[in-house]
Amino acid sequence: MRGIRTLTETAWCGTLALTVLALAFTGCARNPVTGRPDAVLTTEKGEIRQGNEAAKIVEQEIGLLADADLENYIDQLGQRLALQSPRTNLVHTFHVVEMKEPNAFALPGGHVYVSRGLLALCNSEDELATVIGHEIGHVAARHSVQRQAASVPLAPVRLAAGIGGAIAGIVSPGLGKLVAGVGQLPGALALANYSRDQEREADRLGQEFAAASGFDPIALSTFMHSLAREEELAGNDPNRRSFFQSHPPSPDRSRDAVAFAAELTISTDQPPPLTQRRFFFEVLDGIPVGDNAAEGVFIEDRFLHPGLRVGMRLPKDWKYQNTRRALVAQQKDQLAYLILEIADKGSDPMEAALVFDKEVQLESSPRRLEIHGLQAVDAVTTVGRGRDSVRLQLTWISHDGLVYRIMGAASPRDFDSMLSTFNESMGSFHVLSASELNEIHQNTLRITTTKKREDLEQLGKRTRNQWPVDQTEVANALENGIAPASGSLIKIAKSERYVPPPEEKGVATK
Repeated sequence: MRGIRTLTETAWCGTLALTVLALAFTGCARNPVTGRPDAVLTTEKGEIRQGNEAAKIVEQEIGLLADADLENYIDQLGQRLALQSPRTNLVHTFHVVEMKEPNAFALPGGHVYVSRGLLALCNSEDELATVIGHEIGHVAARHSVQRQAASVPLAPVRLAAGIGGAIAGIVSPGLGKLVAGVGQLPGALALANYSRDQEREADRLGQEFAAASGFDPIALSTFMHSLAREEELAGNDPNRRSFFQSHPPSPDRSRDAVAFAAELTISTDQPPPLTQRRFFFEVLDGIPVGDNAAEGVFIEDRFLHPGLRVGMRLPKDWKYQNTRRALVAQQKDQLAYLILEIADKGSDPMEAALVFDKEVQLESSPRRLEIHGLQAVDAVTTVGRGRDSVRLQLTWISHDGLVYRIMGAASPRDFDSMLSTFNESMGSFHVLSASELNEIHQNTLRITTTKKREDLEQLGKRTRNQWPVDQTEVANALENGIAPASGSLIKIAKSERYVPPPEEKGVATK
């Protein structure tokens, strides 16, 4: 949970389709890449409108990495590649998204994104250029709108939602119930999948754009190998939003990339890429790896949020998940949930409770109380009917211009047994102390140099690398068990005390 202006990635439960703007007409248009007729369901203006709307959702639900220098670098690289696209009339934009998994995706009309997790896996500017070129290829060939024609309705992105708005809700196998009217908890964006034919076309286009921009197109093959190794290392978790989840791999893809690269000529009319590993690594140095502490951390059974300066204790042995809009704790048998979210701006929790009462009638008048010196209000209610009913314990707490809502949810049968657990967590909500802030650490990508006759295990101990050896090998494109040469530059994950950037000091209120 990051506040009103930015919030954290994850997948939770349920599916909510992103509303797509009305499609202008059904017909055929010439594909900008092949020149052949395409059966599409929108005009180019409609395609751009769809992309613009989806881009707003991406920024809200995934978020952009707050690193102006890195953002500027990615945009300059992307614009250089976009000049090679046949659709130079489009205004392309390039951003780094707040996603720990390696991924890249494009929206209709020219919005291209790479994740910080993908950047951490890159080992050359050539690799990064071919990936960005690949995404520009999807835009150039209008692959998203082609998929709409093939499978209607289809949006560029979909929201995997837990609690959504005043009408949607939670569905869990354990509760077997529907909880309605309890704020917003969008989970993750599920990106539209491409066909394998579209992937092959985007690969070739990306390689062409890269070569014409002065980059080595064979780098797409080497990076595909790194992506495959990373996917295997992560256990091929279907819930991860990695590159291969939305870009289906094939056994021939890497081999085809090598063969096609041999047919291309690398342009010498462009400025040379960052061929020296050190210069490219300097671009990556300092990016967060893994979970981003800026959006809250779990320390045992405590949740600490350094940006909002608040924390609370969670039930032991429960499962915890931090999303961009809320913190979710789930009882191990799925009999109950605790959800912490920001209800609204303001200083009076009673106002927020009364607004909620208008949407979902409370069983009694909200009661004022104080929690660790903060104004608070609590109430109970039941939503749904009969076997579909769920009982809620609700607490609103105000701090520094924001009103937080904590909700405990359980079936009427289990509610009484869970009530003391709910109240204990709700009563632990507090403003973070200086000592708690000092406890918060972030794994950060750093660059180190190997010493003579030093293997990765020895390097890890010396540098306190948080990655195990196999993950360090994959991140640095090193073959298993092969020690790097003396003096090699190696990416590591270093645990560092989290210090909010200047714009994040204090509470985010917009």
